[in-house]
Amino acid sequence: MSCCDHEDEGIAVISTHSPAPLASDGMATRHWGRWGADDQRGSANLIDADCVRDGASLVRSGQVFSLALQVDAKNVPVTPGRAPPQHFMRTDGGDYAAGLKRGDGFQTTDDVISMPVHAGTHIDALCHVADADFLYNGYPLSSVRSAGAKVLGIEHLRSLCSRGVLLDLCALHGVPFLPKGTVITPQDLEACETRQDVKVTSGTVLLIHTGWLGALKTLGTTEFLSGEPGIGMDAARWIVERGVPAVGADNFAVEVIPTENRGAAPVHRALIRGCGVYLMEMLVLSELAAAGVHEFMFVAAPLPITGATGSPINPLAIA
Repeated sequence: MSCCDHEDEGIAVISTHSPAPLASDGMATRHWGRWGADDQRGSANLIDADCVRDGASLVRSGQVFSLALQVDAKNVPVTPGRAPPQHFMRTDGGDYAAGLKRGDGFQTTDDVISMPVHAGTHIDALCHVADADFLYNGYPLSSVRSAGAKVLGIEHLRSLCSRGVLLDLCALHGVPFLPKGTVITPQDLEACETRQDVKVTSGTVLLIHTGWLGALKTLGTTEFLSGEPGIGMDAARWIVERGVPAVGADNFAVEVIPTENRGAAPVHRALIRGCGVYLMEMLVLSELAAAGVHEFMFVAAPLPITGATGSPINPLAIA
């Protein structure tokens, strides 16, 4: 299969390169060109006006669930190599106590936050994962430079607003959290659909409750980050076949770790690079699951950071 042709802003292109075989098998370039050679939104294109209306129709009680971790330097687990969120005050009450004065008695406080875009509850951009020097839709990895991504940055997503479905694997198996290394299969997902009387359809944002985030206090950060339950490659194919534009989970990588083939991030490579499916990580799903809310309006938007490989988000489930 040939790559799509790209001549955006002088980006070097090799239009006849055949990507190396991935652990994703037939998903290596599955959606390349589906929405045009210049597409930068990927499977978010599956969310149309009907999907938004379908999501809005599910709002009945008006109850709103925030699915985000608080941004906190002490309580947000961060994968190795990334710094924890840092919060600094620029102006606080101590400044005024020390004599700071402004005109007409006006007083204001101000602060700064510094954090990796892949810390806490966040979404991966389509420029986040490459293989064989190519990103989603045939864009070259060389387009991601020291100043950011020239293509496929998170600003191209804009928003996710659609019907959302939570599949509760913990309830299915009767456990507080799935054991580390548990591979979530299509059979698991379909058993949840049957048990919950819901159906994952095209344009549905899929959330998967593994309970792993809730296991953090019990296990400790080191054990928590040493592996996780998550979806395997068969479930990744199922997600694509169902037309899911974005999938999120209450773990740090969505996919099972250790991976099934012991290779590096096959699900990330298949879903993000091959199919343009967005991954949302470290979602707080325990309250939603405890309330038995399995179908809802899902709303999330990344910060439109030009050229970023991801963004913090505060996803909302509105029932």
